[in-house]
Amino acid sequence: MRFVPTLVHGVADYIVGIGMILLAFISGTEGSGFWAFILFGLLAIIYSLLTDYELGWKPVLTVPAHLALDAVFAVVMLVLPFVVTLSELLAWVSWVIGFMAAALVTTTRMAPNRTHAG
Repeated sequence: MRFVPTLVHGVADYIVGIGMILLAFISGTEGSGFWAFILFGLLAIIYSLLTDYELGWKPVLTVPAHLALDAVFAVVMLVLPFVVTLSELLAWVSWVIGFMAAALVTTTRMAPNRTHAG
């Protein structure tokens, strides 16, 4: 059942992206783990900005395309602690983000709730 509005999903997208970047800096993680959190945080923000939903800037991606990218993002976040060296905190955060992203993929409405005048 898809009950999460795209507006709520969009807020989560930006919180996760910004949070990942901030955590990379404040966690003390170095090397590939640091750069992975920076890269995937930036990617989450970029493809959110390019999504055709309420918080998108330039509507290039449809919501279903965005959700497909989120599914890939979820898998990446779930396997990331096994691929790069992360602090214990970032490993847990990575798994939580992965599970939450997967949950949002399956529960977000497929179209934004927009009303068009005209």
